[in-house]
Amino acid sequence: MNAPDNPPRDPRSDRLGTAPLGPLMVRMSIPGMVGMIIMSVHNIVDTLWVSGLPDGTEAVAALTVMFPVQMIAGAVGMGIAMGLTSLVSRRLGEDRRRQAQRGAGNGIVLAAGFGIVLTLLAITASEPAVKLFGATPEIVDRAAGYLRYVGLAFPFFMVGLALDGLYRGGGNIITPMCLMGLSALLNAGLDPLLIYGLGPFPRLALDGAAIATAISQVTAASVSLVYLYSGRAGFHLIRSDFRPDLAIIKDIGQVGAPATAMNSLRSVVASVFNWVLGGFGPAAIAAHGLSLRVMMLVISCLGGGVHQALMPIVGYNFGGKNYRRMWDAYKIAAVWTSAGGLLIGGAVIWYAEPILAPFAKEPELLELSVISLRLKMSTFFLVEPQMMALFALEGMGFGGRAMVLTLSRGVILVIPALFLLSAWLGVTGAFMAQPVADVLSLFIAGAVLWRVYRKYPPQVSPLP
Repeated sequence: MNAPDNPPRDPRSDRLGTAPLGPLMVRMSIPGMVGMIIMSVHNIVDTLWVSGLPDGTEAVAALTVMFPVQMIAGAVGMGIAMGLTSLVSRRLGEDRRRQAQRGAGNGIVLAAGFGIVLTLLAITASEPAVKLFGATPEIVDRAAGYLRYVGLAFPFFMVGLALDGLYRGGGNIITPMCLMGLSALLNAGLDPLLIYGLGPFPRLALDGAAIATAISQVTAASVSLVYLYSGRAGFHLIRSDFRPDLAIIKDIGQVGAPATAMNSLRSVVASVFNWVLGGFGPAAIAAHGLSLRVMMLVISCLGGGVHQALMPIVGYNFGGKNYRRMWDAYKIAAVWTSAGGLLIGGAVIWYAEPILAPFAKEPELLELSVISLRLKMSTFFLVEPQMMALFALEGMGFGGRAMVLTLSRGVILVIPALFLLSAWLGVTGAFMAQPVADVLSLFIAGAVLWRVYRKYPPQVSPLP
């Protein structure tokens, strides 16, 4: 089957360069926010069901240890997804639509291949993996069992993430939201059945949560593939699009590889946190995990949706050399998220205890979780503009510069702070490490963004 040199235009991508920015970002942010909120609620629901088990604190601690392990699989999938979003939006902005289709095929193949490799590792090396990421002897068996079941779905999970990135690159935010909703609703329905053995289902405890997650991910990815080949996705792939093309893989990798490395480094940092907090007992690890899940939900309510609008808009207009519109999009995103972060962060700090009480049944766990959450939220309004800068750089295809931002905040500054503050102030000092790094990294983010702004100033944008 022969494909046209330039497939038909899709109005969903054309609007990235022409629609009024404010309303466009609202329309594109809301579905992204809804999708991210759904997934964050799903993570919290998982924790809620698991916390009700007789060994609830240990089970929540096992989930927390599993978090960096899952982050590695997610890092690969999200790296490919971000590389696809950047490539596809830039090629559409340049009106090179055939290249966007070929990028889609190569991205799907990459995601599936890496997923298979990670599945084999999860099955054959689950116990060493969870020990490496901070599992204490009390929780090794639980965490390793969870990894083996979740790992079976890694190829589907990563293909699903790559397809989400593809759709967003083309300006389609609704479909990823619906797919996230499908996965989360299916997981929420299966969780109590498989964890507690309701009706004809066996009682599988923590393993049941893992199996529910795997089933939901396989289902969502399968539906996404059906949608892609239905023609309604705006992409019309042919067999040759799946043939590896080194130039396209390199283009995906120039954003995707740094993004994967950054997210993988986050898992390493999360493991270091687990190791340090493990010295204060399972309750400290569990408290860190609970506060992270709540913070992820808060991020979903704000930056988690806005960045899904910002990245394709920046990529499309960078490809079309409309730098004025590109920087205007970043300014809108940064102001919105910083102001929202101040308001939402303040509310979460004020109501931290009632928010966490349903998940932290033991007094020690509740007390530590409240401290951890309040400290994390204290710098939320400073973090969001930095995250918008990171996604804007990735939209332009500058994965290396984006990695500098992540390394400064997430590794170079936070690790020394973790060891120094935990030695000085104990578990509270460990919880303080990330807020301290958030403040210091603001200056680095400003310097990196200023250099890019001087190279691509708005004054050189083409006339409308």
